[in-house]
Amino acid sequence: MPDEDIMLEEPTKPFITIDDVQVFVEDLPEEGQQIFGRLQRLNQKKANVTLDLEELQAGINFFSNRIVAIYNGEGSPSEETKLDDSTEDS
Repeated sequence: MPDEDIMLEEPTKPFITIDDVQVFVEDLPEEGQQIFGRLQRLNQKKANVTLDLEELQAGINFFSNRIVAIYNGEGSPSEETKLDDSTEDS
């Protein structure tokens, strides 16, 4: 395969869009670069918190459904077996 058929993607430089213009972070003054870094960290934290909230909601849903099932008498088989065993002894 000839080398010219191989296309390597150059890594994209980080940028921020300001007033519909893409500005490379390296072209910002030092304070702007620091603020950009902080924005990146905050956005990552926000993404992590969003995932945490989704996991928490899944847990809440599971346990809410489980307590409703228990209340409706649809408890786990081991619980039903224990109840059956205790009524036979009486």
